Amino acid sequence: MEVPVDDDQLKDEAARLFAVHRQLVTEAAAEAEARVATVTSGYRRLAEAAAAVEQAGAAWDAARALPALNPALAAAADQAEEAYFAADAVHRDVVREVTPAQELALAALVADITAVEAANTAFRAAQDAYFAAMARRPRPGT
Repeated sequence: MEVPVDDDQLKDEAARLFAVHRQLVTEAAAEAEARVATVTSGYRRLAEAAAAVEQAGAAWDAARALPALNPALAAAADQAEEAYFAADAVHRDVVREVTPAQELALAALVADITAVEAANTAFRAAQDAYFAAMARRPRPGT
């Protein structure tokens, strides 16, 4: 038994779902740049903090290699050690600050991608239903 299908209703539904898809793409595109910038700037800050730790560590290693008999050199080694631990503390703080923001931005990007894909799938299904209904329609003159 064949169920009657309203071709115009199928066409309208496909058009509506395409409009939803298009709106989601527009919104996701508008937000994507800021989200990617959050991730990118986070990596830059992490790289800068890590470089500071590396430099302070190298300075501390060099200072420890100096003869400790000289009080000025011993003081320099102590300062280099303090600088290393200060840089390491800053690095830890940057990781704690940046990582959650990056995770949130990436999760939002994935959610947008998933929503756009789902809307596209819904549109394609409605479009396929419309085209199938049109293919079943008797052609004039046959």
